Amino acid sequence: MDVVAQVEQHEHRLLAAMLDADVTTLAELIDDRLVFTGPDGNPVSKEQDLTGYRSGKFKLTRLDPKDQTFQQLGELVVSTSKAELAGKFGDMAFAGTYAYTRVWAEQEGSWRVVAGHASAIA
Repeated sequence: MDVVAQVEQHEHRLLAAMLDADVTTLAELIDDRLVFTGPDGNPVSKEQDLTGYRSGKFKLTRLDPKDQTFQQLGELVVSTSKAELAGKFGDMAFAGTYAYTRVWAEQEGSWRVVAGHASAIA
């Protein structure tokens, strides 16, 4: 299987884990050195992300990806997509369309997200 196809499979696993709040799978697919910028502009570490899912603070009820692209750039793969999301963050409900960029790197034989960004689309 080529590199892009491998990352595409991992991306689908990541999205399913986000929707199911599957912290075990998320921990496997997110690199310890994660640098992610959330829709509010604040950085999020791997531990912060996992804690949000584990505690129930962050809960998705809808995640419908579309317009996904994958591009290999040397030893990295960049994925971009748009997604219709709904859920809650703390006590605040949210719904809307978001654009995502993720950078995947192979570490110890497994592809993991090392960086990313999410923005709300008006």
